[in-house]
Amino acid sequence: MLSTVLCTVYQLSACLYKYFRIWLIDQFRYNDNKPTACERGTETVHIEKIKYFIDLYDCRSFTETARKNYISQASVSQYITSLEKEFAAQFFDRNVAPIRPTHAGKLFYNNAKLLLRQYEESKKQIQNLSERSVPRIALAYTSLSDLKLLLPLIVTLKHKQTAIDIELEKVDCKAIQSYLIKGISDAALSFSEEFTDPSLHHILLKSGKYSALVPQGHPLFDKRAISVQELYTYPLLMLSEESMGETFLTMKERSLEDGYFPNIARTVNDFEEAFFYILSEQLIGFGTEDYNLDHLDGLIRNIPIQGSRHSYKIILAYKKDEQNKDLSVFLELLKGCNYKIK
Repeated sequence: MLSTVLCTVYQLSACLYKYFRIWLIDQFRYNDNKPTACERGTETVHIEKIKYFIDLYDCRSFTETARKNYISQASVSQYITSLEKEFAAQFFDRNVAPIRPTHAGKLFYNNAKLLLRQYEESKKQIQNLSERSVPRIALAYTSLSDLKLLLPLIVTLKHKQTAIDIELEKVDCKAIQSYLIKGISDAALSFSEEFTDPSLHHILLKSGKYSALVPQGHPLFDKRAISVQELYTYPLLMLSEESMGETFLTMKERSLEDGYFPNIARTVNDFEEAFFYILSEQLIGFGTEDYNLDHLDGLIRNIPIQGSRHSYKIILAYKKDEQNKDLSVFLELLKGCNYKIK
């Protein structure tokens, strides 16, 4: 079973690379009289076909996908069928309503999103070479609260009357390192555990301890601080491994280092969604020690955990690139804000 899955992943990645390469060859063909791969009748999947697949995966409707892309429903069906033929795999179960992605479809979706994003970023960078004089940085981040750590930079930019175009994109923790390695983003902001590639450099923005998020009505709600033993007596809520990536595994490892196996009663994909279940199911969650809960009107308290190994570092990671002058400008500006570049 494992070998079959690994083979499928390898096949998906190899074919995605082939699609992008063939598309570039066709787009930059110098002799306009030569037929394109599509005209030659070969099994070439152009980049727009990837976009139709992604849209269909997201909305689960051939009609809606066709409407969104201003093409016929028959064209969408034809494009998807040709994709499935190329991979010799079925990506959607069409026998249910709405349609449902298969295991192969889910694998292809994750890789296809990265491929399309790489293409769009490459197209934008090439266009910007001749059209702009203002430095531009593509910045990926995983949390709005982490993004606030860059506010001193904005103040510095205004004070120095310096112009820089920072394009933001929110991504899952598990995908953020790929955005850097594949060149989709120039810099990325998240937990330190998410950046394991030794080629990456980083800037430490913040570090600290995790606290317990305890709901009103819970036996620990009125405590000033709770012990590690008290923490692990009760069921916990955590962000899922799918959304947190390596940080999820680190949290479990540190629980074991504390001497306890965590009783994770529920996982969620969104941090804001966590508050609903913390309250409704009386679970204990985790948050940074200074996380602002004022908007919850006292329904959940942020309580320190005594003697716990649960700590965090928020870093801005980047790939060293001497040719990326815009990144160099960005890093120089960060130095002026007293961030620690490592």
